[in-house]
Amino acid sequence: MDPDRRQLLAQLDEEFFLFLWRVKESTARLFKPLGLRPEQVFILELIDRGLHHPKEIADALQWDPPLLSHYLAKLEERRLIERELDPDDRRRTRITLSASGARRLERARAAWRDYTAETLEVLEPGEIETLRGYLRRLLAAQEARA
Repeated sequence: MDPDRRQLLAQLDEEFFLFLWRVKESTARLFKPLGLRPEQVFILELIDRGLHHPKEIADALQWDPPLLSHYLAKLEERRLIERELDPDDRRRTRITLSASGARRLERARAAWRDYTAETLEVLEPGEIETLRGYLRRLLAAQEARA
């Protein structure tokens, strides 16, 4: 690797790690008043986007099924999701948002939108579009490696 690139990546590494840590901590605080953890919000979001089977959700999160099962049990205990036999395949469980889960997810989305707007207010619209392009490339590269 080129020495200049190595040095640049080392500098970015520190800043990127700190930024990710702060986002993680901020989202934990952001969703706490809703009684949710960021992972739970993401699971609710995936269900709302059409992933209704535990295997699909675990695959999307790149989690082992037992870990997801733990989270689903907690969400079900709190009546934020509902489980039923899949009418198309009675051997599978279908997961949907409850009415309460849908309302809680909408509140989480609103909080996230406000957080994102506040975080990005230091950037100009063109910079936000550039950042969006970079994030798409990084996500695609991660997806290709997964």
